Amino acid sequence: MRVSSSLIERLQRSLTLASLAMSLVVAFGVTQSASAQSLDIKLDSAVSSGILLGPSGGDVIIGRSPMLLDFDAAFIFDNDESVEWVLGSMMQIENRPALAVNPQVRLRRTKGPFESFVGVGIPWYVAPLTRFGTELSFGVALPLTSPLALVLNANVSAFFLGSDLPDDSTVFFFNGAAGIRMRF
Repeated sequence: MRVSSSLIERLQRSLTLASLAMSLVVAFGVTQSASAQSLDIKLDSAVSSGILLGPSGGDVIIGRSPMLLDFDAAFIFDNDESVEWVLGSMMQIENRPALAVNPQVRLRRTKGPFESFVGVGIPWYVAPLTRFGTELSFGVALPLTSPLALVLNANVSAFFLGSDLPDDSTVFFFNGAAGIRMRF
C-alpha cells in the first residue's frame, strides 16, 4: 500500500490535534485532593444524518450522509460534572451497514437545568469496511423527566484513512443528531 506524504501530513496533524485536546482535558481534570472515587454513568442513544463532502474522480461531491445510530456510555468520575469520558459506538444503517467505535472526551457546562457540551472523538469503522478519522461535536441536553433528557448535537467528522476512501483524500461528514440521554 502506497501512502503519500500529504496523507501522512494530514494524519499527523489530526492526531496532533486530538492529542492536544485530550492532554488539555486531562490537565484541567486533575484534582489536588485525594478521596474515594465515585462514578456516574449517562447513556445516550441518537439517530444522525447530514451532509457528506468528498472527492469523486477529479470532482468534489456533496450528498446526504448515511443514517447512523449512535450509542454512547459517558463516565463521570469523582462528581466532576465538567468532563465526560465516553465509550461510543455507531451503526451505519443506510447504504452499506457498518459498525464503528468512537471514544470521546466531552467538556460540559450546566446552566440551570440545561447542559451543553463540546467533544473530541476518534471514530473508527471496524466492520465490514475500515475508516479512521477525527470528530468535533457540539450539543445540548434538555431535561424531560428525571432521569431522561433530550439530546441534540452537531458534529464534524474527517475521515482520512480507510479501505473505502479514495486514495490521498479526506471525506467530511457534517451530521446532526437527536436522541435520548439517561442518567444512572
